[in-house]
Amino acid sequence: MPLTKYVFIQDEGRYLTKVLDKYLREFADSTAGINLQPITQAKKSFAQTLAEFYRLYGPVYFLKKCWEQGSAKVLGKIVNGVLGSTSRCYSIGAVARKYGVPVDGPCDVNSEAFLKHLRDKGVSFIVSISGTQMYRKALREQTMHGIVNCHGALLPKYRGLMPSFWTLANGEKEGGVSVHFVDAKLDNGPIVVQRRYRIWPHDTLEDVMARSKDLAAECIIECVRKVEEAAERGVPVETMPNDASRMTHFSMPTAEDVRRFRANGHRFF
Repeated sequence: MPLTKYVFIQDEGRYLTKVLDKYLREFADSTAGINLQPITQAKKSFAQTLAEFYRLYGPVYFLKKCWEQGSAKVLGKIVNGVLGSTSRCYSIGAVARKYGVPVDGPCDVNSEAFLKHLRDKGVSFIVSISGTQMYRKALREQTMHGIVNCHGALLPKYRGLMPSFWTLANGEKEGGVSVHFVDAKLDNGPIVVQRRYRIWPHDTLEDVMARSKDLAAECIIECVRKVEEAAERGVPVETMPNDASRMTHFSMPTAEDVRRFRANGHRFF
């Protein structure tokens, strides 16, 4: 019997729509809903988040990203909305409609109202894909088979924000994706699935982000299958340690970090 699942996912229209599509292709029938999470981090406002990204990316790449997101919203309203087509989905909501999975707007997933919402739906397993909220004790404890998070780095290294940027800025030769159980600390729980990919000197940030998201979909599907198989057999999920003594943690880059990123031969796009 499949576990009743719920997805927490950031409302991003370029990479994450593809990840969600691959996930729902396999598990839509047992996914009770999707919670859209905002792009803002750590209680920052939308304007503060935009200003932070402008300082990081500079005007050219920042405007490119704004154009992409704006174009996706317009195309989504026309193609997925007015025309009703889901042959190509430009939003998370459109992907959800394609597979008949209900969507909740941004909210505090730790609130009692939302916890009750999950209980009413019988949710016993949660998948977080680029989520932007911390999942507190009450939420973790009521989710019988756990919450897993997909992180775009080879944990325990590169915990925190923007792991694709930091792997390039630090001259790494490989990157990866880790799907791990969520506990009280950020990116800290035991790892269920981890895969690696090679980084080339000519890789851009967008190259690495695209590769990471492709791999993320595969890792999430593998993780869900492992958790379901373990639940069916009544045994613990086999995991790998996420050794805190070996961790590195990164936050938003500074101008100096961007110079180091460029000095390693990398570009944003």
